[in-house]
Amino acid sequence: MLKASFTQEERLSRTKDFLRVRKQGRRHHTESFIVYVLGNGLGTRRLGLSVSSRIGTAVRRNRIKRLLREFFRLNKNLFPESTDIFISVKKGTAVKRYKDVERELAPLLRRLKV
Repeated sequence: MLKASFTQEERLSRTKDFLRVRKQGRRHHTESFIVYVLGNGLGTRRLGLSVSSRIGTAVRRNRIKRLLREFFRLNKNLFPESTDIFISVKKGTAVKRYKDVERELAPLLRRLKV
């Protein structure tokens, strides 16, 4: 069983990593998200998030980020091994609850693992 935490090693934190994943990664779309996936050769999954101020107030943006981090933390087995995953939230997103995130991202990630 995977450890249900979101450690520092599992975060994309440097600007050059974000840019590399965005430019070189494969892009996948859902109704509310754009997901970029790129192999990293590190043996660990890393997550980066981008939520523009066009999405809404700070409260709304932070809630969406919390929901995405929680989804990553609880569903690490769905994310491909040794990859950097960058999730950008689209303007006009309808995500309000954890179930909304799960409904959109789980099927996409299952397709990526195949």
